[in-house]
Amino acid sequence: MRTADALGAVAPAGRRLGLAPPFGELLWVMLRMSVIHGLGDALAIRVKVFTTETYFFWRQDLPVFILGLALIVGLGVAPTRWLARLAPAVDLPARALVFGLAAVCLVAGVAAAPLVFQGYVFSLDEVMANFDARIFASGRLLAPIRPVWRDYAQALQPIFMLPMPGHAFWASSYLPVNAAMRALAGAVHARALVNPLLSAFSIVATYGVGRRLWPGQPRLALIAAALLGGSAQLIVMSMTAYAMPAHLAFNLAWLWLFLRGGRLGHAGALVVGFLATGLHQLLFHPLFAAPFVLQLWLDRRWRLAGLYTLAYAAIGGFWIEYWPLEMRVAGIEPAVAATTGGGWFIHRAMEVVSAIRISNVGPMAECLVRFVTWQNPLMAPLALAAALAAERAKGHLRALVLGVFLTLVAMLFLEPTQTHGWGYRYLHGLLGSIALLAAWSWSRMTGGLAPERQAAATGGLVAACIISLAVLTPIRALQTWAYVDPYARANAAILAAKADVVIVDDQDAHAFNFGTLVRNDPFLTNVPKTMALAAMDEIDIRRLCATRARILIFDGDDATQFGIDVVPGKPDPDVQDLRDLLDDLKCGQPFS
Repeated sequence: MRTADALGAVAPAGRRLGLAPPFGELLWVMLRMSVIHGLGDALAIRVKVFTTETYFFWRQDLPVFILGLALIVGLGVAPTRWLARLAPAVDLPARALVFGLAAVCLVAGVAAAPLVFQGYVFSLDEVMANFDARIFASGRLLAPIRPVWRDYAQALQPIFMLPMPGHAFWASSYLPVNAAMRALAGAVHARALVNPLLSAFSIVATYGVGRRLWPGQPRLALIAAALLGGSAQLIVMSMTAYAMPAHLAFNLAWLWLFLRGGRLGHAGALVVGFLATGLHQLLFHPLFAAPFVLQLWLDRRWRLAGLYTLAYAAIGGFWIEYWPLEMRVAGIEPAVAATTGGGWFIHRAMEVVSAIRISNVGPMAECLVRFVTWQNPLMAPLALAAALAAERAKGHLRALVLGVFLTLVAMLFLEPTQTHGWGYRYLHGLLGSIALLAAWSWSRMTGGLAPERQAAATGGLVAACIISLAVLTPIRALQTWAYVDPYARANAAILAAKADVVIVDDQDAHAFNFGTLVRNDPFLTNVPKTMALAAMDEIDIRRLCATRARILIFDGDDATQFGIDVVPGKPDPDVQDLRDLLDDLKCGQPFS
């Protein structure tokens, strides 16, 4: 099929850019994405408003976006004979290449993590995974809080916690499977291997799914695996404790089993689906799986469609009721445990829905640019270029597209900003889907080219994969280190402080928030304890100061001294009252 037939108006526009196919078409898609980003920001009217997404866009993503455009232009003007020399690489033994890419991902995830993150767990999502893992490793489901600290529980960990009347116990409000895996790995001193292994498996599984989708075209499966293996997001996220690498691996394992079919395949898919739904947030895996179940109904496979539908209804119901079940097993009264069941879940959902604003479009636009620039420069434009064609193709290709679309729509309404993240983590579980769509798109865009043009295009693809892995991924790792390093040093200084309590005051420094430095062991064995001033009240301050504990206050000025970028702002009036109270009581010393 000729490119113009495959992509409609995109191909003529690409040819007008004067680049060899398919690079002209891909450049045109990238340029259109940049316009959409600009319109999204304009619609949100966010020019004078600081957000983490804005920071990342200007400091990290825009330079790499420009590099991606330059790479596509370079591949589009490079001499055909030069690029053609790289084309035979796709004819090397596919399994060796795939396992080689998986090995690179595994080694990078294990070896580079101590360099990039310096042993520091950056985001609260990661902290909560290790928090729960520590509880599970102790043989408990909930950690008891000693009476002396119960009144400060909210300040010791202000967000992402189960509501627990009386604060006798605590645990995160995340589902347990990711933390349970980390606890099991920790038991054999292999916790650092969890996400690198899951990410490496994802490359292999993408190849396996590709072979199932296109049994007569093994090259497509290899291209999909290569595009995924060159993703900076895949590799840097493998160095973290986020649940997203597990979402990616479990989604691909589910699809591999689903496509295998038969009793064993579908039974395995349902087991994986159960675990994937309970990784950390209920929504992500069902959004991926739902289009494939819908396709079963459209294909009139009534019994199988009914089985999956009923199974997922049961899976969703179980995980919604997991929290009260967890509390009852821990010995908490049924009446208290019932406060965290379906009613609490619906209440949380309604709170999120009530926060929907038109300004959600701006952060989402920046998150999508971040996603595009953390992949192989060809992957996102390839997938986007053929999204409509894949939808028209129906079947499994349409299901792949719908999974991405449903996730984007859900995040636009529910959580348009990810705050911190390496790439766009809410699409991480769908990286395999996007790589598979991109490989299919590549076939459509190059299948009708003359042999010499096709060889040059294939060589350009190989070059892009090499550059993405060997150049752009290290750049991204360096950017990550540069951003995390000041926080890691500040956290180390707090851990080493000669104090009983360090109060973190972030209220007039918008680029820095307490979530990066308020870290406490679930059994509160750490000294000093850290507390968030914004989560305290007058009673907390008076009670804490009356203990004559040695208290230090870490604020925006201290953050600046460690090199954390700070955007000054006005503190909440209630927090200013707490500052004044600390001064009146002569309680708390400056951290530095």
